[in-house]
Amino acid sequence: KKASQYKMPAVAMTDKGNMFGAVDFYQSAVNASLKPIVGADIYLLFHGSMQEKNPQHKGDIGTLVLYARNQQGYQNLLKIISAGYLQGFYYTPRMDKEFLFKHSDGLLCLSDNARGEIGRHLLMGNFNAALKSADEFRQVFGRENFYLEIMDHGLEEEKKVNDGFLEISKQLNIPLVVTNDVHYLEQDQAGAHEVLWCIQRQTTLDDPKRVRLRTDQYYFKTVEQMKKEFAWVPEGLSNTIAIMEKCDLKMDFDQIHLPRFDPPDQKTKEDYFNELCEEGLIRRYGDTPTQEVRDRLTHEIQTIEKMGFVSYFLIVWDFINYAKSQGIPVGPGRGSAAGSLVSYLLGITDLDPLKYDLLFERFLNPDRAGMPDIDIDFCYERRGEVIDYVTRKYGAQNVAQIITFGSMQARAAIRDVGRVLGASYGEVDKIAKLVPNELGITIDKALEKEPQLEKLCEEDKMASRIIETARVLEGLNRHASTHAAGVVISDKSLNEYVPLYQQSDGSITTGFFFFFVAKIGLLKMDFLGLRTLTVISKAVNIIARTKGVELDMGNVPLDDQKTYENLSQANSFGVFQLESSGMRELLKKLKPSVFEDLIAVLALYRPGPMGSGMLDDFIQRKRGDVDIKYEHNALEPILKETYGIMVYQEQVMKTPVALAGFSLVQADHLRRAMSKKIVSVMAQMRKDFVEGCQKVSHMTSEKANYLFDLIDYFSGYGFNKSHSAAYAFITYQTAYLKANYPVEFMTALLTCEKDNTEKVVEYVKECDHMGLTVVRPNVNKCFKEFRVVDEQTILYGLLAVKNVGGSAIDSIVENRKDGPYKTLYDFCERVDLRLVNRKVIESLIKCGAMDDFKVYRSQLMKILERAMELGAK
Repeated sequence: KKASQYKMPAVAMTDKGNMFGAVDFYQSAVNASLKPIVGADIYLLFHGSMQEKNPQHKGDIGTLVLYARNQQGYQNLLKIISAGYLQGFYYTPRMDKEFLFKHSDGLLCLSDNARGEIGRHLLMGNFNAALKSADEFRQVFGRENFYLEIMDHGLEEEKKVNDGFLEISKQLNIPLVVTNDVHYLEQDQAGAHEVLWCIQRQTTLDDPKRVRLRTDQYYFKTVEQMKKEFAWVPEGLSNTIAIMEKCDLKMDFDQIHLPRFDPPDQKTKEDYFNELCEEGLIRRYGDTPTQEVRDRLTHEIQTIEKMGFVSYFLIVWDFINYAKSQGIPVGPGRGSAAGSLVSYLLGITDLDPLKYDLLFERFLNPDRAGMPDIDIDFCYERRGEVIDYVTRKYGAQNVAQIITFGSMQARAAIRDVGRVLGASYGEVDKIAKLVPNELGITIDKALEKEPQLEKLCEEDKMASRIIETARVLEGLNRHASTHAAGVVISDKSLNEYVPLYQQSDGSITTGFFFFFVAKIGLLKMDFLGLRTLTVISKAVNIIARTKGVELDMGNVPLDDQKTYENLSQANSFGVFQLESSGMRELLKKLKPSVFEDLIAVLALYRPGPMGSGMLDDFIQRKRGDVDIKYEHNALEPILKETYGIMVYQEQVMKTPVALAGFSLVQADHLRRAMSKKIVSVMAQMRKDFVEGCQKVSHMTSEKANYLFDLIDYFSGYGFNKSHSAAYAFITYQTAYLKANYPVEFMTALLTCEKDNTEKVVEYVKECDHMGLTVVRPNVNKCFKEFRVVDEQTILYGLLAVKNVGGSAIDSIVENRKDGPYKTLYDFCERVDLRLVNRKVIESLIKCGAMDDFKVYRSQLMKILERAMELGAK
């Protein structure tokens, strides 16, 4: 945006040591009619190998600027950045000359100034070494692709380096170029940038040792400013245009890089795909599926094959099949993929799309660009096993998790800035708490909504400074981390397509964010860990162990009256998606009686439908308080299940099909145009809709226009039925277990929430409400997990006690085989005190796990040290 305002023909961006912003920058520049120059500012060792991590050579490193002239240069840049993290990381992602020079093709190189190797030699008074280094880079990159970088941020060392560069340029005939480091856009943002650096480095402004830029000249200067400041080196100015002309990278967003899937027995992918679908057809529908099912399958297979996504489905089928074969719980579906019959037949989803009237075109539209998007829920404890399988199958170099960035939101920005500026905790806390606790709240909105905050800024200089600085930094990325679910799988080594990044815990992720990984054509998958699947799995195992009943949760009866009675009474605490106070109030009013009611509840319990009155209208219609009328007879079969209200996006799509003769593909285009308010598309669609209604339904143009507006209104609130139906099935499964196997369900629930003390307390209270007793922690009775004692009793799980780990519990359980612990002294003599340490024992005393010893807890705390001393002997 700033480059456009300055009427520049091109703009370059070089992130320091990474390429996080490369794709976003490239697209933004192209959209602004600017030529993008993609590069990176790398950390280069003066000598030695990046594999060496010698603290004595920590300072022997400088920076070097690299631009991608073409696709080869871009790919070399990806490899350089990746190697810096994966092989050379030591405080910074370092690169050595050997690797750089092997990957120099297609790159244009700038020397940097005082921070580069040549500049450092000049500052140390070693002109010959500087000359030698410059000649080395010139020979590697070529005279036409290596430039000496002239800078002036008001630093004395830059002037000395500039003089040296002029002489080197004359002697070696190396061209010069003028540049200005841009760390912030406007000059008056220099102070905020200093604060940002302090936040990133966990220091404060008054720290004399902190890293700083020293001047306020690191902003985006205009062409006129640069011409004025560097009039003494006209060659350096004109060479910025020369560099622009040499750099001509074209990023390709039209290719898809699916990993290779090899079917067994030398079958083609298409044959194997069809074979699996046929097997699934018989498994799901028996030997004689209806013609409707056959026709739907034929249509879906033809679409998938035409769009070239057979490999995609086989890849997803393969790892889900692996998970199920290993007993890893997999969700019944998520998102629009639940609308695909092929997904159902392959076992990717477990909900019959025909039974619930789900649409394939909502999931996959031949006219919609991009890969399908199948997200999968796995048991949260075993999700990693599936990722490990994919990594083994496709190769560690071809699989990685995806990076994400934590940004500074209003309250967090205020707290970070306040700490850096040296304000007291109380002072900062007072300001931060005045920001309303609302999703997406900004500081500007907070100032509008909260008069006290505005008043504080007017009266308190420190508060004003904190707020003004936080406003500048708000929304900026604060740190990098690993996306909770995203995994990318490639056909080749990932560093052919993306820079790789090493997280602080040593794990490897992509250096591009989720959206941009997909943009460049890589297969991204969401491997989500869903705790509820683990709860269901544990409950089923407990039921089998205690009652000898083998439950098939995929085929539980969906008309269980006990389940609906429980839900109608709002006994939904612990039930997936239904345990909030708002949901419980809704259940009391709605009194769901069929599975379809649950699908609608999950779709309607959102701010839009609730705010518009749709939810209240739905409840009244369900209860029979309002007469249900349909604007046209053709709408009754579409809207009957939701009492005449257009709740789902699928209903939005079916309406123009029924009334105007649209195809489902056209209807999906209309839905998307309406949801995104694409005026030009909607205008043509309105015309087509009205004409279609007149021809197919014989209605007037006035009526047709009225119905188009009605669809448009509901499209703003419509929810994806496929997702709602799949999640409603999980909701029903948990509700069924709670209604029919309460003690087993609550035991599983407590075990899965053992790390969340607040949840454990809530669920123990719920057990009491249900007439169940949770026996307090006891070192003589309890185990790691919560356990069923009988129909009304649950034994507390020791892992739910803070500071008590698995190894400590193993020692406690193992050593009580010879009989119960009788005293604290007896306990300390028998357990392994290296595992059951003081902190563990204190926590066990405080939670009552040693009350069997018939000694006050305060007294146990007093004698603990002596008991441990004797036990150690």
